[in-house]
Amino acid sequence: MANELISGVGVVLYATKEGTFGAHRPLAGGYAMRTLSESFTPAEEREPRPDRSGSADHLARIKGRKSATWEVSKLILPNGTAGTPPDDHEIWENALGNAVIDASGVTYSLATAHNTTLTLRRGVRAQGDGSSEFQEHVRGAVASRTEISWGNQGQNGLASVSFGGDAKDWGFTGNTTLNNTDVAGILVSTLTSTFDNVKQLTPGSLFKMKLDTGGGSGIIVDSINVTNKTIVWSEGLEATHANTALTPYNPTESTNGEPIHGRIGLLSLNGSSTVIKHVGGRVTLEDNRSLLNEEVGSDSGSRVLRDDRRNVTFSMEFLIKKEEVPDLLGSAFAQSGVNVQVNVGDAPGKTLQLLMTNGDLDLQPIDMPDQANARYTMQGQALGTSGNDSITVRFR
Repeated sequence: MANELISGVGVVLYATKEGTFGAHRPLAGGYAMRTLSESFTPAEEREPRPDRSGSADHLARIKGRKSATWEVSKLILPNGTAGTPPDDHEIWENALGNAVIDASGVTYSLATAHNTTLTLRRGVRAQGDGSSEFQEHVRGAVASRTEISWGNQGQNGLASVSFGGDAKDWGFTGNTTLNNTDVAGILVSTLTSTFDNVKQLTPGSLFKMKLDTGGGSGIIVDSINVTNKTIVWSEGLEATHANTALTPYNPTESTNGEPIHGRIGLLSLNGSSTVIKHVGGRVTLEDNRSLLNEEVGSDSGSRVLRDDRRNVTFSMEFLIKKEEVPDLLGSAFAQSGVNVQVNVGDAPGKTLQLLMTNGDLDLQPIDMPDQANARYTMQGQALGTSGNDSITVRFR
C-alpha cells in the first residue's frame, strides 16, 4: 500500500548487551520489553565552512562528529519467578554494573570498571491497517541516569523507572525492494546486492527479506554505497531471492511481569528493624559516565569514560506523626545517618528492593497547610561505605 503511516501503537523496545563497544547485535523476541515512552535523539556536527568565498551566503557545511542520546521510561515489572531476571535486565545491569542471579533473586550492584554498552532498537510493528514496519536504533549506549519512583511519585501509583544516557550514534531501518535489474536474484551465499532505495537504510539497520531473517536473528547492514545503491551484510541467507521486499526485522516480543502498585511494600530507616509509613518516593542514580568523542581518527564515541563520582539521591514523602520526629527531623539535624530499605511489593518474584545503608539526610522544611495534615519530604544522599555500595537494587 502506498503512503503507509508509521504508527506508535505498534512500538516494541529491544535491548541487547554488546560484546564489543558499538558492535551491532542481532535480535530475538526475548530481548523485548514493554515501555511507557522512549526517545532516541541523534546529533551530528554540521558547521558552515568559515573561509571567504566571494559570496554573502554560506555555500557549504562541514560534517563533524556524531553522537546520540536516549531515554526509556517504563513500569517496573518483576518477572514473577524469584531468580529470573526482568525483561529489562540488560539495562539494569548496565545502569549499575554487576548482576548476580541465584534462586532467591536478582541483585544489581555498583561497579568501578564499568564499560559495557548496549544496542537499543525501537521497532514499530505493522498493525494490518495500512501502517508500516519501521525501526530505529542506537549503539554504544550507556545507562548513566536511572530514576526509580513508587507510590505517589510513580505512574498512577505504579512503580516505574526511567533510564537514559549517551550513545555512539543513531540509525534506522525503513522499507525497500531488491532492485529489478538484479534478475538472477541473490543466492544464499550472497553478502551484497542492489536495492531500489538504499536511503531507507543506515549502517546497523536490521532487516529481513520476506520471511528470511538470515539465520533467525535478522540481517545487519554492515555498509552502504548510496551511489551504487548497494548494501553489504555478513549473515548467510536462508533462500534465493528476486525482487524481494526488504523490511525491518522486529521479532514478536516475549515479555513477562506484572506492575507493582504502591499500596504494597514497606520503608525502613534502620535496615528493616522497624517500619515507617510513607506516601511514596524517588531514588535517582547519576552514574556520571559518558563517551570519549574528541580524539582524532574517530567520528563518534570510541569508549566509555567515567567523568566523576556517581551521585545517588533519594526523596520520600510522609504524613508526619509525632512518633516519627526523631527518625525524620532528628536524624537530619544530628546528621546521624539512616539505613534505608525500600520494598515495593511483598510476594516472592514480585518485589523490588532498594538498599541504601549509609543515607545522609538534608534539613528540609515541614509543609504545614491550614486545614490538612502536615507533610514532610525526606531528602538525602546515599553514600558509600567501602566503595561501590551506595545503592543495591534487588528483584526478589
